[in-house]
Amino acid sequence: MNTKQTIILMMLGATLTTACVSEDHDLAPSATPTAAKKGTLSVSLAADASFDANTRALTEANYRNTNNYTVQLVSAAAPATPIVECLGSQIAENMPKDLEIGSYEVRAFYGTESAASRNDFRVEGSKTFTISAGQTTSVRVDCAPTCGKISVDFDAAMDTYYSDYSVTFGGTAALAANTIAWAKADSEPWYVKLGTTAETVAYTISLTAKSDYAITDAAGNKQTTGTATGTFQIERNKAQKLTIKPNFVAPTEGAVSITITIDDSTNDRPVTIEVPVNWV
Repeated sequence: MNTKQTIILMMLGATLTTACVSEDHDLAPSATPTAAKKGTLSVSLAADASFDANTRALTEANYRNTNNYTVQLVSAAAPATPIVECLGSQIAENMPKDLEIGSYEVRAFYGTESAASRNDFRVEGSKTFTISAGQTTSVRVDCAPTCGKISVDFDAAMDTYYSDYSVTFGGTAALAANTIAWAKADSEPWYVKLGTTAETVAYTISLTAKSDYAITDAAGNKQTTGTATGTFQIERNKAQKLTIKPNFVAPTEGAVSITITIDDSTNDRPVTIEVPVNWV
């Protein structure tokens, strides 16, 4: 081999060596930034229904069992398109999950929401959070009903003085101009949709007195029908129970009145209101 050929081969060897080193340097930096842009998400659920929801129409245990819930993970950049959607029972199959750094929200819900219902209500919760590079973010979503529970207990003695009686409720934002009713034979509560702050519920008790307990007006006419009205406040995940019983007063001193006990069963602070039956 002459000197010229030797120089050419040495130059080719140097070129090949440089190319291999260059490729190694190109591969190493490309993986590092990608990993640094991600973090890990872990999710858990909890559900609370403070009021007793065990009725013939529904079972409270179904609302406490987070396995029944639908869980959605969404990005703040595209909240309408879930990244993950699964049942609560499937969280272990989908979490932990690696996510790009940024803002996210986890939503969880179960049941159906309506202005008022006797056989279903909705429990929901959500949590917003930020994923940071290289860190694990643990998110717990606490779910609670979007409604309050209203019920009425007519004392058995009501039948002594009244041939018929009922209660209507209204005034919440969801009910708008509509009302819901509780007849004297009813036993199932109403679950009423509420806003995030306490709402005022108006009630009207309609009474039909038996003839012996009717009110005689100034003209000597007996009046057997009348109403008693009032209001109370209720919040989400709270229960209000109106206990209504007759309070007989001798005819020389008046007529029959009713006692209304508003029982907040979650806070145990009953309020008793004496309402004379002034027929209107």
